Amino acid sequence: MGKVDIWSMAFQEVRKLINQLIMRVHADVPCVDAIEDCSVIGTTGHVPVRVYRMRHEGAQPAIMLIHGGAWVAGDLETHDNLARYLCVKSDAVVLSVGYTNAPEGKFPLPLEQCNDVLNWMVDQAAALGIDPARIAVAGDSAGGNLAAALCLLVRDRQGPPIALQVLINPALDLSCKGTLLRQHDVFDFMRWQVLQYLAKQYLTDPASLRHPYVSPLHAPDVTRLPPAVLIVAEFDFLREGGQQYAGRLLAAGVPTVLYCQPGVDHLAGDGARASKKAEPSLAVAVQELRKIFYGKEG
Repeated sequence: MGKVDIWSMAFQEVRKLINQLIMRVHADVPCVDAIEDCSVIGTTGHVPVRVYRMRHEGAQPAIMLIHGGAWVAGDLETHDNLARYLCVKSDAVVLSVGYTNAPEGKFPLPLEQCNDVLNWMVDQAAALGIDPARIAVAGDSAGGNLAAALCLLVRDRQGPPIALQVLINPALDLSCKGTLLRQHDVFDFMRWQVLQYLAKQYLTDPASLRHPYVSPLHAPDVTRLPPAVLIVAEFDFLREGGQQYAGRLLAAGVPTVLYCQPGVDHLAGDGARASKKAEPSLAVAVQELRKIFYGKEG
């Protein structure tokens, strides 16, 4: 954010700034065959969902996309390009979730909204034309946090099976205890403060920082989770947390692919917009999605 002092800004201003920064990223707009906006009614009320699809016969695999934006920002528009990209490249139906941003949406509301959408996808699979046995969840940054937390929650509640979790530059430890990548420059402290500022918008109780559904890296048990793809970036201050989580998953017997894109920092808007800069990371995600959906030759 450069010289912008977010601590003196109202959350509405922070949201506007982040969304503007994302939308300024230049990227092509992938073409899909159909887009439909709908509203899911669940335990949390109405949740906006945007459905992207290519024309195919029979039940298709599906990806639930949980947008990033530091919890306070991001929406269906900022991540429209990423949804289109995943739809076209993965050859799957994509359902992008418009969960309630913080601070209006405090933990656990956004997570429960995502869970409502997942249950709806399974219940309405025939009407949606999707295969409930081939549903993946994907998220970037704060969305990666929610995707990882959702997998833990679904396991704990014995919910519907998730075929794959795709975590792109995820924020997996909001407490930052030993997982904030130090770059040994004047911005190290600012990076820590930014994450803490955003966490305070998301949480009502600071004691929740180490709750497994807030900071999945602190989950005492990471067994019996879906196969995972962890995408990190060489200079991202969240990289260490992502690498540690991948290590824990592998040690617990969870099939896990870890990819670190060299020479870049937190992909942020480039990932949301599926720009050329983010293409190496997104290509890995697509490769693993297609393996799960269609087999190695798919």
